[in-house]
Amino acid sequence: MGLLVESLSSEEIVEISAMMERYDKPSYEDLSVLVLAKSKKTILITGDEPLRHAASDNGVTCLGTCWLIDYLANQSLISFSEAIAAYEMIRRNRRHPPFDECKALLSQWKQRQKMLE
Repeated sequence: MGLLVESLSSEEIVEISAMMERYDKPSYEDLSVLVLAKSKKTILITGDEPLRHAASDNGVTCLGTCWLIDYLANQSLISFSEAIAAYEMIRRNRRHPPFDECKALLSQWKQRQKMLE
């Protein structure tokens, strides 16, 4: 498990170019990940609003970083303490995940952490 470098086909590169004309906010790199997620029929994890909009337009399911942290904690891949620390690190680094969604998850993580103590 980990990060992999994936190659894009010439058709996928043409698709990125077409998207660059359609969307002015997501970068080439952002759109390349979107095209890759679309071709692999997988989810895209990002908090970038313009990229989320482009993903929605292109039928790609998009989930955020708080969802990912919650998934990892619920699968016992990280502890709830680590989930809380990860969220706090995101906030300290001036990232702004969806406040209401993350606030509710943060509350759940704190409750679960207390139950495990």
